[in-house]
Amino acid sequence: MSTEANKTIVRRFLEAFNAGDLDGVAALCASNVIVHNSGAPDPLNLDGFTQLAGAFLAAFPGGEHTIEDIIGEGDKVVTRVVYHGTHTGDLMGLPPTGKRVAVPAMIIDQIANGKIIETWRLFDQMSMMQQLGVIAAPEAATT
Repeated sequence: MSTEANKTIVRRFLEAFNAGDLDGVAALCASNVIVHNSGAPDPLNLDGFTQLAGAFLAAFPGGEHTIEDIIGEGDKVVTRVVYHGTHTGDLMGLPPTGKRVAVPAMIIDQIANGKIIETWRLFDQMSMMQQLGVIAAPEAATT
């Protein structure tokens, strides 16, 4: 597939995720996809990933990824995104805070035959926890 076709698959994946369409997300992945997701047991299979995604969507319903950059070469697509959402549901034991977050992330997807076959997803979880008030943010440097 062309680089542009691979970028389209990644865009469709993020659109499905933003819509809360986990079936649509799964349909864009190979059944034996390997998912490396920061903060999760490594690696996850498709079922593990959709369970994790479902928990995240329940914690931040209506949130969305905004694509800042998308770069493709060969069978890989690198996407820099920011996830915006409001924490209104349980997040793996963390009760809702009602706080809005903007979480930067870098995603590398490997595509074969029109499906994501392996993905590396690195989200700035420290920043998210600071924005939720769970972890204190460091003080800014003064000059």
